[in-house]
Amino acid sequence: MADLGIAFLEGLLSALSACVYPLIPITTALFLGGESKSFLRGLGLSSIYIAGMSITYVSLGLIAALSGQVFGSYLGNPWVVSSFAIFFFILGLAFMEVIPLRFTFATQIQVKNRGKFLYPLLLGIFSGFIAAPCTAPLFGAVLLDIATKAAEHESLIPGISKAFAFSLGIGFPFLWIGAFALKLPKPGPWLKAVKYLGAVVLFTAGLHYFDDISGSLVGAGQKTAAAIAGFFIFALFFMLAEPLKPEEGSIKEMKKEKRQAAVLLFIAAFGLYLATLPFATSIGALAKDKVKAAKTITDKNGLFWFQDLDLALQKASEKNILLVDLWADWCEACHEMEEQLFPSPDFQSLLKRYHLILVRVDFTEETEKNTKIAEKYKIRGLPTLLLLNEEGKLLGKVVGFMNTAQAVTEIKRQLGSKNTP
Repeated sequence: MADLGIAFLEGLLSALSACVYPLIPITTALFLGGESKSFLRGLGLSSIYIAGMSITYVSLGLIAALSGQVFGSYLGNPWVVSSFAIFFFILGLAFMEVIPLRFTFATQIQVKNRGKFLYPLLLGIFSGFIAAPCTAPLFGAVLLDIATKAAEHESLIPGISKAFAFSLGIGFPFLWIGAFALKLPKPGPWLKAVKYLGAVVLFTAGLHYFDDISGSLVGAGQKTAAAIAGFFIFALFFMLAEPLKPEEGSIKEMKKEKRQAAVLLFIAAFGLYLATLPFATSIGALAKDKVKAAKTITDKNGLFWFQDLDLALQKASEKNILLVDLWADWCEACHEMEEQLFPSPDFQSLLKRYHLILVRVDFTEETEKNTKIAEKYKIRGLPTLLLLNEEGKLLGKVVGFMNTAQAVTEIKRQLGSKNTP
């Protein structure tokens, strides 16, 4: 439910952005025909308009969810996670209009009988693109989150629900004015504050993604103190960016002001990042959780690894040999060996010669499955490489740290005279 609430607020924030908010009364008047309508009719037409918006956003959410399931094995790759973080920074700059985010979608539709139900439905379907420069940054962040969570949960429902919640958020002001014929507050400097707040939220999301790659800057016992300091950093630098100052002057001066504000808002985002550490799992950690839950991953060297030994054995055939890498986050020798051995040309030739199936088992935490593996293959320490046949029978074992040449030689010796079929 928390995710749906956040998506709704992101949609509402998009609706309150500078290029959407002024269009709300105009758009509402279009499908109401500019006439005074009854409460029920206004509510009905507004609801149809929001339903049209939902069609657009839910369709895009479905595409994102499907792509997340298809490419989910890549979400553990540091380069992919880094790209996500950079993408959030770009969206933040786009939201505050430091860099352009242009779209070529049609911004107007012409339909006869605008008082009928078809007109608000079509208007709603296309409304997501009418003010795309303002709606795209936050919805782009939503789509990215949908893709990662679809890969994690292997379900389309959470993603579709989140896209629907976003559409309700952005449609809420339209429903409010259409049903109750109320006047919204006049556009003013507060729209700039909304724009700056949205940028900070996107920058913060990017920092949380980087957090997963580099490791948290704050220890577990320091998060409360960091959160308090972070809140004050956020408040101070957000106000230094002068979010309520009217935008005036030449285009060149306004661009310079936005660039200066972007620097201040990025520092504010760092404060918000610190402030949110104790209360929520890092957004970047979503990728890490996905990797832990995944059956397979593709590492930064492009190597495909099973993370479930039983699944790897099911996939293996008589011509395959399983190379099982037992490692842990706290095992420095494991990481060093990983950096040296697996990307090397000599190891790549072993992959082809022996039709190796790569399996990586995480021993960072003690689990029942890990205990059974350790007992079955008599594991005494890390790093350890196991060489198994398709039935799980031990063919060889490489124990302890070795440089690339030593490890390759030892693997060949353990496998003996077995050649490529």
